Amino acid sequence: MKKTVLNLALIVAVVFATSCKNEAKTENADTTTEKVEETKEEKKEEKKEETAATNVPSFSNEKVQEYVKAYEAYIAEYRKAAESKNVTALGALGEKGQELATKSQELTANLSGDDVQKFTEYMMAKGKELQELSNKFSE
Repeated sequence: MKKTVLNLALIVAVVFATSCKNEAKTENADTTTEKVEETKEEKKEEKKEETAATNVPSFSNEKVQEYVKAYEAYIAEYRKAAESKNVTALGALGEKGQELATKSQELTANLSGDDVQKFTEYMMAKGKELQELSNKFSE
């Protein structure tokens, strides 16, 4: 009885050992394919970043313009953290995002009509961008 159980355990161990070795070989091939795809995606995202940076509106209020620059820097940091799936960095950026949201509410009270519309459109576009980055992070 003991020999049968030991033989069965040995067979199971051998099956697991050989199946793990095959997975490692296929994982290497899959990893290479994923790296190529990631490189292509990074190039596309870099192009998006360049076009996004040129689409920053200008405002008559200097404080709002400074806020927009700070928000662009925040989004760039968020993008890097989300792409690298760095949870710690995203946690720290969450606090920074809350501070920027509070500052945004303070600034909108002092804007002219045209600037309010531009600022609202800008914030909505950046909100969508952050949502897309969050979705990529959760994938």
